[in-house]
Amino acid sequence: MTARPWRVLGVLITRLGAVLLTVMVQRGVEADPPRGAAAGDTPAARGSPTLTASTSITPTPTVRTTPSRTASPAAPPVATAPARTTPPSKAGAATAVGLRLRIPAIGLDRAVSGRGLSADGKIDPLPGRVMWFTGYDRVRPGRTGTAVIAGHVVAGGRSDVFADLADVDVGDRVEVVEGGRTLRYTVTSARAVRKQALTTDQAVWGANSSESRLAIITCDDALGFRGDGHRVANFVVIAEPG
Repeated sequence: MTARPWRVLGVLITRLGAVLLTVMVQRGVEADPPRGAAAGDTPAARGSPTLTASTSITPTPTVRTTPSRTASPAAPPVATAPARTTPPSKAGAATAVGLRLRIPAIGLDRAVSGRGLSADGKIDPLPGRVMWFTGYDRVRPGRTGTAVIAGHVVAGGRSDVFADLADVDVGDRVEVVEGGRTLRYTVTSARAVRKQALTTDQAVWGANSSESRLAIITCDDALGFRGDGHRVANFVVIAEPG
């Protein structure tokens, strides 16, 4: 009777040790898989590489350019001079004392005075006066080169010096008188020209070092009026020696 309890206790201890050993072996397999060979770690399971949080993409900025705008210059009452890089002479240039312009076909006989651009940059003769333009390498009437002569058709609501210039025809005579000497010219062209086109008209603004030419200019009603009240066109008479 005395030995049986110890035998039972020994059996229980033996069985408990076996259970504990089995549990420890099972937990050890689950906790320590081989390094680099975890379950499911195969090339097929890895799939395609993905971008990590440290990978950044720098976008290319879009540069927008704004096209420049060229402001349209205001047209003068008579004519617009062509663009140039050197400063033109201003109003108040020397007066051509004793210089006169005659166009017998329209009964014109007027004194001519030299004048540059007006204060606001326009070819703008004084009312009741005929001017020769002193800027942009234009010459005094009668000299070799092209002389630009301008006058108004109407000023202050009344007819002005070139009111009848549009009646001049090709073949009419023009005279420049100075100091008792008369230079005679013949009209080779008489036409209405749009103000913008006049700024590049070579008969008026082109180089000329071979002869004395007159370009006589005023405003013209042939093409009507713009919204600002200025006429759309100029009337231009070209006269050359002969």
